[in-house]
Parts: sequence; structure tokens; C-alpha cells
Amino acid sequence: MGAAAQCLLAACLPLRYALLPAPALLLCRLVKTLLMTAGLVPHDLAGDVIHGKYTAQVPGPNGAMPASPSQNGVCLLMLGARSSHPLGTFSPGLRKVGDYLEKMRASLEDGNKNGSNGFLCQTTFLSANERYTGSQLMMLCYFRSADDAHAFAHGPLHREAWAWWFDITKKYPHLSIRHELYDVPAGHWENVYVNSHPAGLAGMNALVRCNGGWTRPLFDASKMNLRTTMGRLGHTDGTDNEKYGPEPY
Repeated sequence: MGAAAQCLLAACLPLRYALLPAPALLLCRLVKTLLMTAGLVPHDLAGDVIHGKYTAQVPGPNGAMPASPSQNGVCLLMLGARSSHPLGTFSPGLRKVGDYLEKMRASLEDGNKNGSNGFLCQTTFLSANERYTGSQLMMLCYFRSADDAHAFAHGPLHREAWAWWFDITKKYPHLSIRHELYDVPAGHWENVYVNSHPAGLAGMNALVRCNGGWTRPLFDASKMNLRTTMGRLGHTDGTDNEKYGPEPY
């Protein structure tokens, strides 16, 4: 689109004026980058970064503080959609798939306001390295249990989307969808984040009761049993890595 706009300017304006937008844009971005690097203006991408080493723990349904790491189970639902049509993202039917995914995401978020649907959070990204074109849209949804994921799958919105899919599979054979579901019991999952914004399970909306108030269930992973993978699984006291030498964090 930028190249097309530049061609249009070159066709309509004298060359010395038509060439001005590109260097002007580059100069603006360079100045902004230098100002952010010098700390004179806020960094656009660093505002929500939590510095240090931390881990996310799933609180109880009523916000109860976990008594041990990985005390509660978690369910991961991976949704994927791709088009194999020459038109790529403009192929027939693909926008409808995207619309249904967005509606389902919004439905899960809205239903989670009272915590009744067991939905924790979701993360969306593109799987762009498997093919040189036709990226796959991916959505990771975290639930408290597989029962919560199944309850949503049998809800009215997902059933509507499923009925639409069965109606168009022969008409749009270039569209593909998939899902993977992993029901992970307590004591069999862990996570750690270093200087990271809250992503993945760390971005969950579930809160935990702490000191008479409510806070996000993110904990310092540089101390006690949360220091190591086996500790965050709830299997050790966090000293199992001492034989390998001092830890960087």
C-alpha cells in the first residue's frame, strides 16, 4: 500500500515533492526511536512489562490463594484456522471464520466477568513460519478444566458456528479449522516469565485474595520453591538446581 501511494504521488507531483514523504516518515521514526532510547519519552512497548522473574498461579474458583504451586489444574484449548485459497486472507468465507472466532472470544470474556464459565484468558497470534504465505490464525484459550471448555463448546454460539461450518465445507474446501485440547491436572504444569508483559496464562483475568484485597495471581519466581521448574510443579522445595551452580536470577 505504501509503494502504491508513493507511485501515485510520483505520478501527480513534481519529483522533488513526491519523494518527500518517505524520508520524512523515516526521520520521524528515527527521532522517536532515539528519544525512547534516551528515556526522554515513554517506550510504546514497555508500559506493561513486569521486570524480574515471576510465575502465574491459578487461584481457586472463589479467589482462594493456592497453598502450593500448580495446586489447581488447567485446560488449554488451541484453535486454528487457515485458508489455502490463492486470495489468501481475501478468500471467500475466511472473514466469517474470523468473525465467529472474535464473537466466541468476546463471549468468553463477557461470561468470565462473574467467573461462572471457568474461562481464564486467551492469546491470539499468527503461525507464519510453516508456509511462505497463508498464515494460520491461532488462538490459545485457558480454562480451569476440560468440563468448562466442553460446556462452552456446547453453548449456543459455538453450536451456531459449528452448524455454519458444516453447511459451507463443500462450498469452501480451501478453509481449514482445527483444535487441540490439553487437560492438565494439578502438579503437571508450570510457567515462568522474565522481564515480560503478562502474556499466556499470566494474562488471566482471575484474581486472588491477598491481604484483605484482590490482586493478580502473579508471584515472585526468584524465591523459595518457585525458583525452579520442579518447584513450580510442586515437586520440590526449589533447591534442586543448587548443584548446577548459582542461578542468574
